[in-house]
Amino acid sequence: MWGSSACFRYPAFARGLETHQDREDALRPRERFLRALRLEPTDRVPLFDFLFQKPLFREMVGRAPDSYESREAMDCTYALGLDAVWIPFGAFAGWQPPRLSEEVYRDEWGTTFQTNEAAWPIDAPVAYPLRTRHDLESYSPPDPSLPGRLAPIEEALAINAQAGDEAVALLGGVVGPLTQSWMLTGYENLCLSIYDDPEFLRELAALNNSFALPAVTAMAEAGVDAIIISEDLGDSAREFLRLEHFRQIYLPYIAEIVERVRAHGLPAILHSCGHITGYLDDLVELGISGLHPLQRTAGMDLAMVKRKYGHRICIIGNIDSSRTLPYGSEEDVAEEVREALRIAMPGGGYVLASDHSLHDGIPVSNILVMFDVARREGVYHWPGQRDAPVC
Repeated sequence: MWGSSACFRYPAFARGLETHQDREDALRPRERFLRALRLEPTDRVPLFDFLFQKPLFREMVGRAPDSYESREAMDCTYALGLDAVWIPFGAFAGWQPPRLSEEVYRDEWGTTFQTNEAAWPIDAPVAYPLRTRHDLESYSPPDPSLPGRLAPIEEALAINAQAGDEAVALLGGVVGPLTQSWMLTGYENLCLSIYDDPEFLRELAALNNSFALPAVTAMAEAGVDAIIISEDLGDSAREFLRLEHFRQIYLPYIAEIVERVRAHGLPAILHSCGHITGYLDDLVELGISGLHPLQRTAGMDLAMVKRKYGHRICIIGNIDSSRTLPYGSEEDVAEEVREALRIAMPGGGYVLASDHSLHDGIPVSNILVMFDVARREGVYHWPGQRDAPVC
């Protein structure tokens, strides 16, 4: 059994298992990830994921943060042997969200959230500040330049600078315009406004970008390696919006963020859960470098995406976090990883990850199997590469 190996009980277990790790031509984690984003040859398939599980932190680093913190995220990334870590743009120094009750609080955008341990570290919105155009008259978005905004990024950069050969790619994060609009007005009101007042939605999207664009610049100047734009665009069956509405309302504002990222010479990675096949032509045309996470349970076809777009973008994800990882056996996980490798790794440009995140419903042993199999079997044999194992 995979889980019987003693290596799964210790931090940084992965380093001792890499059959090619001691090779002279082995890449360091940061370089491996960034080369994959650039569609350049790598020694093996890079590894990445959203670390959204407290038991995983406890298992790998002996402690779990109350919120998603840079120190724990960096330590867990190193311990798992991943090649990149996500650190979002942060709240300002000393600010705490006002508590309306023990489990309910209001963020600085005015959205009310209810805490839920199962949803950690991203809570569920329950009330929204902007229901009509009238609400915009007295509304001001948060200031992205307040002191402390970069503290999580700066802490992660400092930790990474001390990591030597273990240094990973540091991915800053901002929220996309549709996602933030949802948080400001609610999904039902958003859907109605598409027909009743689309200009209201454009104004909400512009509000998001008044925060996101300076955040991108600040993170780029601080020294991040790439930027993830978190923008869920579909559910488990279809895209949220008709293509014409997506193009008219939200695509220009996503493009604006991508353009800002690229202007700083950084790769832009789009994170979107759900079924988004109908948007892919438009999204790839924006010049994104990577697409994450290709949700299997939403019908995202890894083979189709690789065939149609794999020469233009790096593909990240597609290991089922709704069925296989939480409920499958360790061999089920191993077989799904092998399938993804067979489809997506030829020619490069693939990063192995789950198709959403590493959440609380997934046994830690299955997470470790996923990465171990990918590390062992996702090894490239490029022409002229000396003594490389063949995948």
